[in-house]
Amino acid sequence: MKKLIPIEANKDKGFHYTVTDEQIAAHQKLSIAEIFQWLESTNRFVSLLQTEEEKKRSRDAKNFIG
Repeated sequence: MKKLIPIEANKDKGFHYTVTDEQIAAHQKLSIAEIFQWLESTNRFVSLLQTEEEKKRSRDAKNFIG
């Protein structure tokens, strides 16, 4: 799989993540309940790590998109 490189505007900012074909195949085997459980636990984890400013920026972005 080709390595993903962040766009120039995001260079040295935030993060990016490469997913392998094996990880995609494993995800496709999950049930809907398992996927939602994973999403919920990931959301809680990210929320614990975010600063209040990051949480506000995330909420603002969701409101902008919606």
